[in-house]
Amino acid sequence: MIYRAGIVGCGRIGCGFDDDPGRGSVSTHAGAYQRTSGVELVALCDLDREKLERYGGKFQVAHRYTSLETMLDEACLDILSVCTWSSTHLEIVRRAVEHGVKAIFCEKPVADSLMAAEEVIRVCGDHNAVLMVDHQRRFDPFHEQIASLIRGGGLGRIQQVTCYYTAGTANTGSHLFDLLRMYLGEAVWVQGRPSRNASAHPADPNLDGWIGFADGSVAAVQACDVEAYLIFEIALLGTRGRLRVTSSGLTAEFEEAGESERFAGYEELRPAPLPVNSGGNREVMLLGVAHLLDCLRTGSRPISTGEDGRAALEIICGLQQSARDEGSVVQFPLVERYLTVESR
Repeated sequence: MIYRAGIVGCGRIGCGFDDDPGRGSVSTHAGAYQRTSGVELVALCDLDREKLERYGGKFQVAHRYTSLETMLDEACLDILSVCTWSSTHLEIVRRAVEHGVKAIFCEKPVADSLMAAEEVIRVCGDHNAVLMVDHQRRFDPFHEQIASLIRGGGLGRIQQVTCYYTAGTANTGSHLFDLLRMYLGEAVWVQGRPSRNASAHPADPNLDGWIGFADGSVAAVQACDVEAYLIFEIALLGTRGRLRVTSSGLTAEFEEAGESERFAGYEELRPAPLPVNSGGNREVMLLGVAHLLDCLRTGSRPISTGEDGRAALEIICGLQQSARDEGSVVQFPLVERYLTVESR
């Protein structure tokens, strides 16, 4: 069976990132559908006619719509990628599954409030539609190995975690918070404050803060200025060594604790071979689409669920609530389910 896919929102992640030759890999929903067997990209939808013409031509998609309702009526879609502003996700998802769409590949954040996220999850469940959120590092076997290493005690007891990110809590922060959950488990509290390195989009602020996890570990989260440079980095210091995830999650470095050659009776960190395999297929968008097709064929649960998307959104909401309340510690589950966050 060849699944029929459509995309609503032809911006950066929908279609545009593949205009950048420096990326070196497929970086959009459109590119991933075009390169994956078993699925055909049959329709694009966007309010911007110029984008429709440009990317319809680039990805050889004949059916181009400015109306979501018309696309859903005419295109007979099995899969819909939702690549619009998070404030629109709930209504788009609701209309899609009511039209018989079998799978939703939703950009992060999954919605603009916890209440809306819960409704997205509910309507997909009610219509037996697969809901997968595009927290891309979950599709990368490299990060699966790191998560297994940490959770299996390969770093020993986690002593400290320090993270750096840019471009807003809802934009890049969403990826960071989801990856921390993948490594460390469920977050149970947060504390946030405005960063001196402001976001370019004030509605999606840069925040510094702390995230506490159920196992007792705490991650320090620090924002940097994206105008200076991009950074997405996590340093995990365990009792057995230090693992640094660098280059936006593409690479890592490892130091192992061993007997000091300089200070008798002490151990120090020394460079050591990376205890996970960084090779293999790292085309995360292709892996994500292939995984979505497998979920459709087998009925299996996605590795990046709506519930995962909701949990990352709860961290975003909690940090923003804490910063608004002058750095108060905010416990989970959040009572304030109506707080709205914006992302670009």
